[in-house]
Amino acid sequence: MVRTRIAPSPTGVAHVGTAYTALFNYAFAKKNSGKFILRFEDTDVKRNVKGAEEAIYAGLSWLGISWDEGPDVGGKVGPYKDSERLEIYKKYAEQLVEEGRAYKNEGAIRFKNPGEDVSWQDLVRGKVTFPGGEVTDFVIIKGDGYPTYNFAVVIDDIEMKITHVIRGEEHISNTPRQLALYKALGADPPEFAHLPTLRAPDRKKLSKRRDPVELRFFREEGYLPEALINFLCLLGWSHPEEKEIFSIDEFIDKFTLERVRHAGPIFDWKKLEWINGMYIRNMDDVTLVHLINEHIAASVPVTLVEKIAPLAKERITKLSEAEPLLEFFWKEPQMDKASFEEEKAPVHVAAALHTLAGVKSWALAEINKTLESEIQEKGFKTGEFYMTMRIALTGKKITPPINESMEILGQDKVLHRLSDAEKILIS
Repeated sequence: MVRTRIAPSPTGVAHVGTAYTALFNYAFAKKNSGKFILRFEDTDVKRNVKGAEEAIYAGLSWLGISWDEGPDVGGKVGPYKDSERLEIYKKYAEQLVEEGRAYKNEGAIRFKNPGEDVSWQDLVRGKVTFPGGEVTDFVIIKGDGYPTYNFAVVIDDIEMKITHVIRGEEHISNTPRQLALYKALGADPPEFAHLPTLRAPDRKKLSKRRDPVELRFFREEGYLPEALINFLCLLGWSHPEEKEIFSIDEFIDKFTLERVRHAGPIFDWKKLEWINGMYIRNMDDVTLVHLINEHIAASVPVTLVEKIAPLAKERITKLSEAEPLLEFFWKEPQMDKASFEEEKAPVHVAAALHTLAGVKSWALAEINKTLESEIQEKGFKTGEFYMTMRIALTGKKITPPINESMEILGQDKVLHRLSDAEKILIS
């Protein structure tokens, strides 16, 4: 049975790169009716961060990536935290010492370099070979009794019966040491697949010190989990039908490691926003109302959000953009005379104020009819007139459809704001 894993270190934030690697492991396991395992490599005690494990659980769960075995759900080959497996590593290390394949040195245990060339058939990159001289003696158990990464990961993967190690290309240089350990222990190694490293737009490696990479950031900014997953699927992999929008289930169905590219994919924020916008536009209004309401900091009646959320659907690419776009519905607009760029703004406002005051039935059709008639009668340029309306009623140049917004604002509020704008313009 295919068994894959993701093994993050709880030493910082829940990183989008972790989600990227987890996604490919998850998809490969599901495609092959296998199991996906989560474990924590937490032996770097000084660097472990409180709350990091919970953040990883929350981030992956938010994205819809679940695991079959792990510290929280258990499994037959646990524990799933390296800090709870110290006796296991000690047993294997002592075995290597007894066989003359490792030796004690200054309180640590070092693996003895076999001096053999090491090669493997990488499922992404083809044949990879390292000269034997590059694998020098290396520490497997540190003086404090904790294993090094290269030792722990091998023992864990043996004990957990991992069949495929799908990870970032930065681990290619670790693979020769790990293969030497598998051979020394008489264990069959898993198959390896090294994914291209995610890169920022400047082509540098995506960095948590420089780039917004925390999964919590994406959630708070209003990226939808389905959209972020869709975007991550396209980083380093291409859909066989060249589709841009597809579900995680479709990704699993179409996924093969053969379609993973070698070149490091660029984390294209504009493309992510485009994909996110597509998911927002395809969302039903009930769900959209709920999500926009979650992203509005102000206390706004749900009945109002139900009316205004659909107006934002075509105009936002992430949910955090909804509040600044829609806040004029519950906040008085801020403007001054300089806000109005149109020369005829005073005339536009006066005409609108006069004609809208006479509307008997405040409904969209009547608002449209009244204003179009006024534009024709006065010879206004439609675009200039409605830009004045936008600024007068919202304080913004980019808004939802302004006539639909007037209908929701109500006649009294529209007339009040137009009156305020007129005072500003003639002051």
